[in-house]
Amino acid sequence: MSAPPGTSDPVVFAKAATKALWSYDTRASSQTQQLAGLRRWMTGEKKYADWKSVAEQVPSPVLWSRMHDNGQHASATVGEGHFPQSFKTALAQDPGAITQAYVYAVTVTGKQPLSWKGSGSGAEARSTTLAVQCRPHHNCALSAVLPSVAP
Repeated sequence: MSAPPGTSDPVVFAKAATKALWSYDTRASSQTQQLAGLRRWMTGEKKYADWKSVAEQVPSPVLWSRMHDNGQHASATVGEGHFPQSFKTALAQDPGAITQAYVYAVTVTGKQPLSWKGSGSGAEARSTTLAVQCRPHHNCALSAVLPSVAP
């Protein structure tokens, strides 16, 4: 898994984090290793880190084992990233609110191509909304994966 990018741009960071969330190779890494790789993307501020929401994006150990038996792996093609309208509206109504946590909502769309043993393959269109913390003069970090996609 790639390392988090050194950027203060929430959209750039969210697109890279989405690629990390949607990419895996059960042939080369364990479920535990996948989780450890994602943990490196998380904010160190416990108050703003929802690790559970991120960890839930990774298949359970039992499912990971079955996927491993089938040699399943996925990559991600990330397309567009944007601030959802609801986030922009809230920010416009209270511009100073961002200065407490510096957590931005970013919606990312793309595709997840999947492959497995034999000639099995497919792809699905996906989208997700992430909470990304970008404090001034610091690199961005992942705070959470929101439970639903914000348009």
